[in-house]
Amino acid sequence: MTAVRGHTATAAPPTGPTASSGLRLRLSSTLTGAGILDGGWWPRSRDPDTELPALIAGLESTLGPITRVALNLDAWDHAPRRVALDGRRVRVGWFRTMDAHMMGATRAFQDRLALLVVPPEAAGQAAQRAMAMAADATNGDGPAAVLAAAGIAAEDGVRT
Repeated sequence: MTAVRGHTATAAPPTGPTASSGLRLRLSSTLTGAGILDGGWWPRSRDPDTELPALIAGLESTLGPITRVALNLDAWDHAPRRVALDGRRVRVGWFRTMDAHMMGATRAFQDRLALLVVPPEAAGQAAQRAMAMAADATNGDGPAAVLAAAGIAAEDGVRT
């Protein structure tokens, strides 16, 4: 995936864009596409109907309209084709070939953002480390390497 180009965003604090939302999201401060990942997200569950609306709203507060998200089919409890957000629906694409620890978000301008998905069951400090590494614009590691460096087993979140 290519990253969002030409847009500068402020890195979100470890708890997310707004403390009241409880969104656990970190974005690269530059979003230049220098690395494989543009940030990290730590959902609280594997329920896309619960998790995706808050994530999309958080991303939109910084990046503008999100038109589509893409996720690994086997890493989530079920696979809705759309999620409701503020009176509209955002399309969701599900792929078995996509890395279980990665998600994509497409903006209205057709540029894409790649996020590390930290397994919901990950320990707090390890998850925070993983999100920080994923949001580091100088980091060229993929999801498995970031999770391993943070002390999270890459098998977490992969369902068989």
